[in-house]
Amino acid sequence: MRIKPKNPKVQRVRRIIVAAVALCAVLFILLRNQDTGLKLEDDESAPLPETATTAVPEEFAIPGEIDWEYPPGWIDYSDLPPAEELGDEDRRGTGNWRYLLVNGLDQSNYLRESYYPDMTYVEAGYSFQTRAVEDLKDFIAAARAQGFTVSISRTYLSYSDQRVRFNGMASTIYDRGGVTLAEAERMVIAMGYYPGADEHQTGLAVNFVDENGEAKFATPVLAWMREHCAEYGFILRYPEGREAYTGREAEPGHFRYVGQLAAEFIMRKGITLEEFLMAYEEGSNPVVAW
Repeated sequence: MRIKPKNPKVQRVRRIIVAAVALCAVLFILLRNQDTGLKLEDDESAPLPETATTAVPEEFAIPGEIDWEYPPGWIDYSDLPPAEELGDEDRRGTGNWRYLLVNGLDQSNYLRESYYPDMTYVEAGYSFQTRAVEDLKDFIAAARAQGFTVSISRTYLSYSDQRVRFNGMASTIYDRGGVTLAEAERMVIAMGYYPGADEHQTGLAVNFVDENGEAKFATPVLAWMREHCAEYGFILRYPEGREAYTGREAEPGHFRYVGQLAAEFIMRKGITLEEFLMAYEEGSNPVVAW
């Protein structure tokens, strides 16, 4: 039997219809997923960005979660000592005398002219707050037992002495010219040297120098003292890179007594007394902070 040839016009119409149907199907899929992207099956997972492939420290990794890299400056506060363990038998918590905060950035943390701590003589004309003086003596003795020559360069500084220093610094700046006396005083205040803003008034701060009278981060004796200060209840009060919290430039020879428990945590984390106390404020005790 002879087969009748197909009409070319009919075939052309059929091809157009098939193409149109296929195009409609593609458009339907694209419109369905335009807000959410391609739909993944339940057993699939989204690809990780290249910056999120570094594993977190094992002690912080949570099974089943995506590994990621903590940002620079990340600090773990999960092992922050309980507030009730701070202080002593006279007063528990951050209100204990060990944690008295003096910070030139906040006038509420200035000490009054009438603040006079109970002081005990240490050596070479220097005194330290009585309740911590034995720990200071042990700290110095331990450094000297290592063969280091270490000397105290400053401990207690009274309010009146701070006022004399403030006036002298302002006068020096004013005498250079270019500013009024009021402007010079504001410049000194910005440097954190307003009377009552120096924590040496607490009697809990001490500055050390080596045998050459130097206080530099590279000085061997001060490097040793920074490494072991927490064992005696001291911290490096003004470390490098934390000026935004302390309001003071880094001081490699300036140590502050806070007791062993707080000192161990602060030095291990590389933070400041300000950050330590902030972690205990209501609603400000995160597991991680920047």
